[in-house]
Amino acid sequence: SMEGALRASLDRIDPPMPSSDDQSTSKTANSIELMQLHWSAANYAPWQEPGLRAGLVQCYEKGLAKAVGGSNYGPKQLRSLHDTLAQSGVPLATNQVQFSLLSRQPLLNGLFDTCVELGVVPIGYSPLALGLLSGRYTGDPAHDMPLLPKGPRGALFKQILPGVTPLLSTLKAVAEEEQKTIPQVAINWSICKGAVPIVGAKTAEQVKENLGAIGWRLSPAQVETLDAAAEKVPRQATQNIFQTD
Repeated sequence: SMEGALRASLDRIDPPMPSSDDQSTSKTANSIELMQLHWSAANYAPWQEPGLRAGLVQCYEKGLAKAVGGSNYGPKQLRSLHDTLAQSGVPLATNQVQFSLLSRQPLLNGLFDTCVELGVVPIGYSPLALGLLSGRYTGDPAHDMPLLPKGPRGALFKQILPGVTPLLSTLKAVAEEEQKTIPQVAINWSICKGAVPIVGAKTAEQVKENLGAIGWRLSPAQVETLDAAAEKVPRQATQNIFQTD
Protein backbone atom coordinates (compact mmCIF):
# COMPACT_ATOMS: atom_id res chain seq x y z
CA SER A 1 0.00 0.00 0.00
CA MET A 2 1.00 3.65 -0.30
CA GLU A 3 1.15 3.94 3.48
CA GLY A 4 3.36 0.88 3.73
CA ALA A 5 5.71 2.20 1.08
CA LEU A 6 6.03 5.52 2.86
CA ARG A 7 6.74 3.81 6.16
CA ALA A 8 9.42 1.64 4.57
CA SER A 9 11.02 4.64 2.90
CA LEU A 10 11.14 6.60 6.12
CA ASP A 11 12.74 3.65 7.91
CA ARG A 12 15.60 3.71 5.40
CA ILE A 13 16.47 7.37 5.59
CA ASP A 14 17.84 9.63 8.28
CA PRO A 15 15.79 12.59 9.51
CA PRO A 16 16.09 15.41 6.96
CA MET A 17 18.86 17.84 7.77
CA PRO A 18 19.97 20.93 5.88
CA SER A 19 23.47 20.66 4.46
CA SER A 20 25.86 23.09 6.15
CA ASP A 21 29.54 23.68 6.76
CA ASP A 22 31.29 23.87 10.10
CA GLN A 23 30.78 27.62 10.36
CA SER A 24 26.99 27.50 9.95
CA THR A 25 26.60 24.57 12.34
CA SER A 26 28.32 26.35 15.21
CA LYS A 27 26.23 28.38 17.61
CA THR A 28 26.95 31.75 16.05
CA ALA A 29 24.93 34.71 14.90
CA ASN A 30 24.13 32.68 11.78
CA SER A 31 21.95 30.32 13.78
CA ILE A 32 18.19 30.60 13.52
CA GLU A 33 16.77 32.07 16.72
CA LEU A 34 13.75 29.77 16.75
CA MET A 35 12.81 26.76 14.63
CA GLN A 36 9.29 25.33 14.95
CA LEU A 37 7.45 22.34 13.52
CA HIS A 38 4.58 24.06 11.72
CA TRP A 39 2.20 21.32 12.81
CA SER A 40 2.27 17.80 14.14
CA ALA A 41 1.91 14.95 11.66
CA ALA A 42 -0.09 13.01 14.25
CA ASN A 43 -3.44 13.67 12.59
CA TYR A 44 -2.58 12.60 9.05
CA ALA A 45 0.78 10.77 8.89
CA PRO A 46 1.81 9.80 12.42
CA TRP A 47 4.73 7.69 11.19
CA GLN A 48 6.42 10.93 10.10
CA GLU A 49 6.40 12.44 13.57
CA PRO A 50 9.47 10.64 15.00
CA GLY A 51 11.62 11.80 12.09
CA LEU A 52 10.41 15.37 12.40
CA ARG A 53 11.15 15.42 16.10
CA ALA A 54 14.58 13.89 15.53
CA GLY A 55 15.23 16.66 13.03
CA LEU A 56 14.44 19.29 15.65
CA VAL A 57 16.86 17.63 18.07
CA GLN A 58 19.65 17.57 15.49
CA CYS A 59 19.06 21.18 14.47
CA TYR A 60 19.39 22.23 18.11
CA GLU A 61 22.40 20.04 18.84
CA LYS A 62 24.24 21.19 15.70
CA GLY A 63 23.56 24.83 16.48
CA LEU A 64 21.36 25.42 13.46
CA ALA A 65 18.67 26.69 15.83
CA LYS A 66 19.16 28.38 19.19
CA ALA A 67 15.70 27.25 20.29
CA VAL A 68 13.06 24.85 18.98
CA GLY A 69 9.31 24.67 19.33
CA GLY A 70 6.07 23.34 17.94
CA SER A 71 2.98 24.80 16.34
CA ASN A 72 -0.64 23.68 16.44
CA TYR A 73 0.12 21.11 19.15
CA GLY A 74 -2.68 20.38 21.61
CA PRO A 75 -1.95 19.53 25.26
CA LYS A 76 -1.52 15.78 24.70
CA GLN A 77 0.80 16.03 21.71
CA LEU A 78 2.67 18.96 23.27
CA ARG A 79 3.50 16.88 26.32
CA SER A 80 4.64 14.06 24.06
CA LEU A 81 6.86 16.41 22.04
CA HIS A 82 8.30 17.89 25.24
CA ASP A 83 9.14 14.45 26.61
CA THR A 84 10.73 13.32 23.35
CA LEU A 85 13.01 16.35 23.20
CA ALA A 86 13.82 16.09 26.91
CA GLN A 87 15.23 12.59 26.36
CA SER A 88 17.96 14.25 24.30
CA GLY A 89 18.36 17.17 26.68
CA VAL A 90 16.70 19.59 24.27
CA PRO A 91 14.30 22.14 25.81
CA LEU A 92 10.97 22.82 24.12
CA ALA A 93 10.74 26.60 23.94
CA THR A 94 7.44 27.47 22.27
CA ASN A 95 4.09 26.29 20.95
CA GLN A 96 2.36 28.49 18.37
CA VAL A 97 -1.43 28.14 18.18
CA GLN A 98 -4.48 30.02 16.98
CA PHE A 99 -5.66 32.23 19.84
CA SER A 100 -8.01 35.18 20.18
CA LEU A 101 -11.28 36.18 21.79
CA LEU A 102 -12.89 34.10 19.03
CA SER A 103 -10.46 31.18 19.36
CA ARG A 104 -10.23 30.44 23.07
CA GLN A 105 -9.65 26.69 22.81
CA PRO A 106 -6.12 26.87 24.30
CA LEU A 107 -7.70 28.21 27.49
CA LEU A 108 -10.59 25.78 27.50
CA ASN A 109 -8.75 22.54 26.70
CA GLY A 110 -5.91 23.04 29.16
CA LEU A 111 -3.22 23.80 26.57
CA PHE A 112 -2.03 27.01 28.22
CA ASP A 113 -1.98 25.27 31.61
CA THR A 114 0.18 22.57 30.06
CA CYS A 115 2.50 25.23 28.62
CA VAL A 116 2.94 26.77 32.08
CA GLU A 117 3.61 23.35 33.61
CA LEU A 118 6.24 22.47 30.99
CA GLY A 119 7.83 25.91 30.78
CA VAL A 120 6.76 26.39 27.17
CA VAL A 121 5.96 29.88 25.87
CA PRO A 122 2.59 29.97 24.05
CA ILE A 123 2.61 32.05 20.87
CA GLY A 124 -0.83 33.14 19.67
CA TYR A 125 -1.40 33.71 15.98
CA SER A 126 -4.41 35.49 14.46
CA PRO A 127 -5.19 37.53 17.61
CA LEU A 128 -7.65 39.62 15.57
CA ALA A 129 -9.33 36.53 14.07
CA LEU A 130 -8.53 37.39 10.44
CA GLY A 131 -9.86 40.90 11.06
CA LEU A 132 -13.16 39.98 12.71
CA LEU A 133 -11.88 41.73 15.85
CA SER A 134 -10.37 44.71 14.06
CA GLY A 135 -13.52 46.82 14.33
CA ARG A 136 -13.19 47.67 10.64
CA TYR A 137 -16.18 45.64 9.48
CA THR A 138 -19.77 45.72 10.63
CA GLY A 139 -21.79 43.70 8.13
CA ASP A 140 -24.30 46.55 8.27
CA PRO A 141 -24.99 48.22 4.90
CA ALA A 142 -26.13 51.38 6.70
CA HIS A 143 -22.80 51.81 8.49
CA ASP A 144 -20.05 54.04 7.16
CA MET A 145 -17.35 51.40 7.68
CA PRO A 146 -16.67 48.65 5.10
CA LEU A 147 -19.45 46.10 4.96
CA LEU A 148 -17.27 43.02 4.43
CA PRO A 149 -13.74 42.24 3.23
CA LYS A 150 -13.22 40.98 -0.29
CA GLY A 151 -12.67 37.37 -1.33
CA PRO A 152 -13.18 34.22 0.78
CA ARG A 153 -12.92 36.20 4.01
CA GLY A 154 -16.04 38.10 3.01
CA ALA A 155 -18.08 34.89 2.82
CA LEU A 156 -16.76 33.79 6.20
CA PHE A 157 -17.40 37.17 7.80
CA LYS A 158 -20.95 37.21 6.47
CA GLN A 159 -21.68 34.09 8.50
CA ILE A 160 -19.84 34.98 11.69
CA LEU A 161 -19.86 38.76 12.01
CA PRO A 162 -23.52 39.23 13.09
CA GLY A 163 -22.89 37.12 16.19
CA VAL A 164 -19.70 39.02 16.97
CA THR A 165 -21.38 42.44 17.15
CA PRO A 166 -22.01 42.38 20.94
CA LEU A 167 -18.38 41.42 21.55
CA LEU A 168 -17.22 44.26 19.32
CA SER A 169 -19.40 46.64 21.31
CA THR A 170 -17.74 45.45 24.51
CA LEU A 171 -14.30 45.84 22.95
CA LYS A 172 -15.21 49.37 21.89
CA ALA A 173 -16.36 50.27 25.41
CA VAL A 174 -13.14 48.97 26.97
CA ALA A 175 -11.09 50.73 24.28
CA GLU A 176 -12.76 54.03 25.14
CA GLU A 177 -12.03 53.48 28.84
CA GLU A 178 -8.33 52.97 28.09
CA GLN A 179 -8.11 55.47 25.22
CA LYS A 180 -6.99 52.65 22.96
CA THR A 181 -8.29 51.13 19.73
CA ILE A 182 -10.36 47.96 19.41
CA PRO A 183 -7.43 45.96 17.92
CA GLN A 184 -5.13 47.14 20.71
CA VAL A 185 -7.56 45.89 23.33
CA ALA A 186 -8.06 42.54 21.57
CA ILE A 187 -4.30 42.02 21.32
CA ASN A 188 -3.75 43.07 24.93
CA TRP A 189 -6.35 40.54 26.04
CA SER A 190 -4.21 37.81 24.44
CA ILE A 191 -1.17 39.10 26.30
CA CYS A 192 -3.09 39.14 29.59
CA LYS A 193 -3.90 35.46 29.03
CA GLY A 194 -0.20 34.62 28.79
CA ALA A 195 0.27 34.47 25.02
CA VAL A 196 2.88 36.20 22.88
CA PRO A 197 0.71 37.41 20.00
CA ILE A 198 1.75 37.42 16.35
CA VAL A 199 0.03 40.33 14.66
CA GLY A 200 -0.03 41.02 10.94
CA ALA A 201 0.34 44.46 9.39
CA LYS A 202 0.06 45.75 5.84
CA THR A 203 0.89 49.40 6.48
CA ALA A 204 3.17 51.47 8.69
CA GLU A 205 0.11 52.83 10.47
CA GLN A 206 -0.99 49.31 11.37
CA VAL A 207 2.47 48.60 12.77
CA LYS A 208 2.20 51.70 14.98
CA GLU A 209 -1.27 50.68 16.09
CA ASN A 210 -0.09 47.18 16.94
CA LEU A 211 2.72 48.59 19.06
CA GLY A 212 0.09 50.45 21.05
CA ALA A 213 -1.09 47.09 22.39
CA ILE A 214 2.00 46.73 24.60
CA GLY A 215 3.32 48.66 27.58
CA TRP A 216 0.06 48.48 29.52
CA ARG A 217 -2.43 45.88 30.77
CA LEU A 218 -6.16 45.51 30.93
CA SER A 219 -7.51 45.31 34.46
CA PRO A 220 -8.73 41.92 35.75
CA ALA A 221 -12.28 43.29 35.66
CA GLN A 222 -11.91 44.31 32.02
CA VAL A 223 -10.53 40.87 31.13
CA GLU A 224 -13.50 39.23 32.84
CA THR A 225 -15.90 41.49 30.94
CA LEU A 226 -14.31 40.50 27.63
CA ASP A 227 -14.32 36.83 28.63
CA ALA A 228 -18.04 36.99 29.35
CA ALA A 229 -18.76 38.69 26.03
CA ALA A 230 -16.66 36.14 24.14
CA GLU A 231 -18.51 33.23 25.75
CA LYS A 232 -21.79 34.52 24.33
CA VAL A 233 -20.59 34.58 20.70
CA PRO A 234 -22.63 31.86 18.94
CA ARG A 235 -19.94 30.88 16.45
CA GLN A 236 -16.19 30.89 16.91
CA ALA A 237 -13.57 31.56 14.24
CA THR A 238 -12.74 28.70 11.89
CA GLN A 239 -10.05 26.51 13.44
CA ASN A 240 -6.86 25.19 11.90
CA ILE A 241 -7.52 21.65 10.66
CA PHE A 242 -4.00 20.57 11.67
CA GLN A 243 -4.48 21.43 15.34
CA THR A 244 -3.96 18.25 17.39
CA ASP A 245 -5.36 17.16 20.72
